[in-house]
Amino acid sequence: MKRDLFKGFAINAVDAKGRLSIPAGYRSTIEARSAVKEVTLSLRFEPNHIRAYDAYYNDFIYQQIERRFTPEQEAERAVALQREFSFVEPLPYDANGRIVLPAATREAAGIDRLACFLAFADYFEIWDPKALLASDRADPATIFHVRNLLKERGETI
Repeated sequence: MKRDLFKGFAINAVDAKGRLSIPAGYRSTIEARSAVKEVTLSLRFEPNHIRAYDAYYNDFIYQQIERRFTPEQEAERAVALQREFSFVEPLPYDANGRIVLPAATREAAGIDRLACFLAFADYFEIWDPKALLASDRADPATIFHVRNLLKERGETI
């Protein structure tokens, strides 16, 4: 059976209330893989950004943790489960694909007016575009595409 994967990249606006539209292709993937129109946000640090995923990837994370630890490693298992499931934000999206990024999450990820989406097959990341360009995650292809999207929007780089 063929599995749907997240593909592509985009830059979308974030309004003053924190509303952000998830790219249509990403929504199609979520809906093909999951029974709910919902995305889970997980704040990541060093560098600061958001990992976003659907119910399918949520189950995958759980299965990976269960396979990784033996019964004797219960304390380590608990730490891994807490890290992956306690500090996440499941958010439904509306008919237009919009979510509301919580203010604390936006601030911690450094996202202000624009959000850059990058696909990683089973999940996607949401970045402040300029922070992405300044990070060690910005390979030449990322730099090229993000700069072009910013230029198309009339943004200074």
